[in-house]
Parts: sequence; C-alpha cells; structure tokens
Amino acid sequence: MKYIRYGFIELKVILFRTPIALFFSIIFPLIMMVIIVGSTGNVEIGGGYRFIDKYAFIALGLGAIPTCLVSLPISIAIEKEIGAFERYVLFGINPIGIILAKMIAHFFITMIQFMLVIFFGRLVFDLRLLPFDYFLSFILHFSLCILVLLQMGVLFVNLFHRVQVVQITGMFFMFLLLALTGGIADYSTLPEGIRNVMAYVPVTYLMNDFYKIWFLETKFLPHYLALAAIYIIALSVLNMFAIYRNYAFLLAKDKKGGPMGHFHEHPFNERR
Repeated sequence: MKYIRYGFIELKVILFRTPIALFFSIIFPLIMMVIIVGSTGNVEIGGGYRFIDKYAFIALGLGAIPTCLVSLPISIAIEKEIGAFERYVLFGINPIGIILAKMIAHFFITMIQFMLVIFFGRLVFDLRLLPFDYFLSFILHFSLCILVLLQMGVLFVNLFHRVQVVQITGMFFMFLLLALTGGIADYSTLPEGIRNVMAYVPVTYLMNDFYKIWFLETKFLPHYLALAAIYIIALSVLNMFAIYRNYAFLLAKDKKGGPMGHFHEHPFNERR
C-alpha cells in the first residue's frame, strides 16, 4: 500500500510540481502536432485518411521518449544521489519497490499523454477513431513499447550514479531515437543502412508501423511483438543484475530482521 501511495505522490509531483517534465511529456507533443499538421493543411493520404492519422503516432513518441529516458531516470538518480535510498532501507522500505512505483507513475503519464493526443487530434484535426477491438490491440502494442523505454531509463540509472551523467545519457539517447525513428525527419529519407538497424528498435514501430493497426490493415504486428518481448526480457535481466550489484545488502538474509538489523550492536549492549 505504501508503494501505491508513493506512486500517486510521484504522479502528482510530475503533473503539478515539475513543469519541465510536464511540458515535454504532455504539452510538447500537442504543440508539435499543431505546428506540423497545421502547416501541411492536414492533407488526405488516401483511403479517407488524413495526415493526422499518421502523425498522431509520432506525437506519441515525442512525449513517451523524454518521459521514459529523461524524466524517469533523473527522478531516480536524484534520490540515489542525496542518499534517500539508504534512508528507505533504514525505515524498512525497499528501494526496488520505490523504483517500480516511479515506473508505474511514469507509465500513467504516458497513458495520460496518449489520451490527450487522441482527444486533441480528434477535436482539432478530425482524427479517425478505432473500433474497440483494434483500440485494445493498439493499447497492447503501445504499452509494450513504453515498458521497453521505461526499462531503458532504469538501466541508465543502474549503470550511472550521478544525476548529470544520467541526464546527459538520457538526452543523448532521446535525441538519437527521435532523429533515427522519424520523430524529427522523415523516416523514409534516412539511409537504408540506418533503417535496417532501426528495424530492431521497438520505438521505430511506434513511429512508422502502428498506423497499420489504426488503418485497420492488421490487428497485430507479430515481428514487433516478438522484438518487444525480447527487449523486455533482456532489459529485465540486465536491470536485475545491476540492482543486485547496487543493492546486494537488501538481498542478504538478516536473522534479526527489521531495518535496525543492518547495524552492528555496540559492546555496551551486552550484559555483564
């Protein structure tokens, strides 16, 4: 229960007390949607669909990538740097539970962003909506992509401990992914070699292939689902290994139990 409460606190902090995170997670994708779709005139692209029906997925990536690769790792790194995790252990709170609570809070942020992008696109640019079964399939594919990005963000924190290094690493990969997946430039104009490499990155499918679900061409993307599953398993193993290395003291069995069991007794506690 305490971890759920902490997750709600983290969600409130992001939405109401961290304007930079709020801007890049929610507001920035909507601004880019207005600029890009508005400047093109929301032209028809065939089959009764318009440009907004493809750009909506790029807008989702513009919000999800900085949320998962910058906001989440910085949030964790700050608490690590000020020694908050050690205090959590002192009071019987597992830092791993705190990390999971932060991941869940940022996952909800991406879901809020998703709903706002769909609502705004529908209201302003007449974005076409999906039948319920296709919508559920889209949510599944999108959620797996977010899980991959969240685990990448956690891995940055597990590998690097200083906030500045985590921030630079997250921003580097953020701009790299945005540049190479179609978030900044047209993906089809990238060299073929780059596109062949990026075909093994799940977020590429969010930007460039999820429209097939939205256009009712298919309900599932088997290659993407297999790739996302491989990423999630591999990143989970790497994160568990890094967590074991960073928090090995949490996994040691202490017969005394309780948070104070981590401290050695002083000789004056012994009876004469």
